[in-house]
Order: sequence, then structure tokens, then C-alpha cells
Amino acid sequence: MTNLEQARRRSATPKSSSGDLLTVEQAADYLNITDHFARRLIRERRIPFLKVGRLVRLRRSDIDDYLVGRFVPAVRR
Repeated sequence: MTNLEQARRRSATPKSSSGDLLTVEQAADYLNITDHFARRLIRERRIPFLKVGRLVRLRRSDIDDYLVGRFVPAVRR
């Protein structure tokens, strides 16, 4: 896929609000990780996702829940 095709595809994807579904790329941006690592989390079933036909979508609320589950509290000394 060329850069122009990627730009067209991404521009056709609406910006997401809190209740919308995110693409893998949008979820990766939200988590500040690479697309590759986001796809790895999905492949390893470490983060919940939805299949819409052959497309993968993630709910922002599921991503937030995933982050809460990964919270590591500070140790008081």
C-alpha cells in the first residue's frame, strides 16, 4: 500500500470519541505504542477487541480497563 493510499484510508476513518470504536492505528496512538505492538497485544489476546468482518476494532473503554489492570502502585519506604 502506498503512502497516498494509507493517507486516504486514514482520512476516511472518522476521529473517535469516547464511545466509538478505534482502529488498531488509533488505539496504538492512544496508547502511545507502535502499530506492531498493538497488533501483538491483539494476537496474544492480551487486550479485548472486536471483529467486524475482517476488520479489527477496539473500544476505548476496553483499552482503559486494560490500562487499569496494568497499574503498578508505588512502594512507600
